[in-house]
Amino acid sequence: MSLSISYIVEDAGWAQITISDGEGEIVNHVSYLHDSLRDLAELAIEVRSGAKTAKAIFMDEPGELQLVVSKNQNQIGFEARWFKDWQSWGLTSSSDYDVLLKGEATVQCLVDQVTDVLTKIHKNIGPKKYKEMWVEHEFPLEQYRELINA
Repeated sequence: MSLSISYIVEDAGWAQITISDGEGEIVNHVSYLHDSLRDLAELAIEVRSGAKTAKAIFMDEPGELQLVVSKNQNQIGFEARWFKDWQSWGLTSSSDYDVLLKGEATVQCLVDQVTDVLTKIHKNIGPKKYKEMWVEHEFPLEQYRELINA
C-alpha cells in the first residue's frame, strides 16, 4: 500500500485535503478554525523524530477528520477517522468515529508527502498570501524549513 496527501488552499479560510491509500481516496473540506497545515507538518516531524503515534486534525463545518498515524520502525499505519462533530473541542467522544480509509506506508513516504504539500503552498501562495487567505494562522514556516533541511 501507499500514502498520498494533497492539500489545496481554496477561498479565504477554506482548504481541501485528499488522502489516498493507492486504491481509494477521501476528500474533505478544511476550515480555518484549526491550524491544520501546521498539524500536518508537525505530524510528519514527530513521526520522523521517533514518536510512536501522531495525529493531524482537519475541521469541517460540521465534523472533523483526523489523520492518525502509528509508527513501527520505518513503517507507519494510518487511519483517516471521521467524527460527526468536533472531537478535538470535546463535542463528541474520542471513540465515536468512522474509519474512512486506512493503510500502510513508510515513514519516508509520509515525510515526503507532507514536505511536498508544504513546498507547493510555499511556492504557489507564499507565507504572506497564505496568512491573508487562512486568516487565523500563519504558514508553518519553521516546520517547513525543518522538513526540507532534514
